[in-house]
Amino acid sequence: MSATMAMPGPATRTPTRTPTRTVLVRTAAAEWSRMWSVRSSWTFTLVTALVVVGFGAIIGAQTNPSSVDAGSTAWDGARLTSMLALFGILTLSVLTTTADHVTGGIVPTLQWTPRRPVLLAARACVVVATTTVLGVVLVAGAGLAVWLFLPQLGLPVGDGGRTLAEMGFVFASGSVLAVGLGLLTRSTAGGLVSVIGLVLVLPFLMAQLPYDWAVTTAAHLPGSGALFLIFGEGPSDDMTEASSRITLVVWAVAALIAGGGRLLRADANR
Repeated sequence: MSATMAMPGPATRTPTRTPTRTVLVRTAAAEWSRMWSVRSSWTFTLVTALVVVGFGAIIGAQTNPSSVDAGSTAWDGARLTSMLALFGILTLSVLTTTADHVTGGIVPTLQWTPRRPVLLAARACVVVATTTVLGVVLVAGAGLAVWLFLPQLGLPVGDGGRTLAEMGFVFASGSVLAVGLGLLTRSTAGGLVSVIGLVLVLPFLMAQLPYDWAVTTAAHLPGSGALFLIFGEGPSDDMTEASSRITLVVWAVAALIAGGGRLLRADANR
């Protein structure tokens, strides 16, 4: 009597899934390399630095020491350069966010990182962190430039810390807004028009209209919130630091949700 014995087949191995944290770190490193591997990022950063710090030097050189208010410091002059730094940060954020959508590089990017939430988190974190630090450093450089021409103003550490923290909040909120609009429009031109219009153009234009609803609308735009936090004034007398911060956060989160939602759900070429 013969017995048939079944021979065991080759062992199959279940593929292991790379931890999300590892993928996030790798994707963030790739996003950092993508951001700084092109000449345009370095060129734009250098130009922005020259404009912001140079404007700080002009403020210091052109200011008459006898006309400076008592209690003023060099950081007050640095605040005047913050809008220039904000413009540079918004532009760099949009350029970096939309670059591979414009060139078609988003397709291989998604093939390399098919987990779109990971790509969204890595891109937003890298762009926002980089541009925020850049803006804070440039404002600090502008404050130093003012102080070199007007050393009698002083450069107190406490005042500087408060100023740079406030500017950092404004820059971070603006960068998140720019990233969200860039992802939503998938167009460098569209992203720039949208973010510059909301932050730098519409608040000033609507505040000049002789209608209460226009002034109220202007006060709820992100540019008015940034203006109030930088200079302490805005289109409406009802604005406060708290309301301005809330306005910036709401706009930034809404833009990132809208832009991130399109990245997560829509095809890369649509």
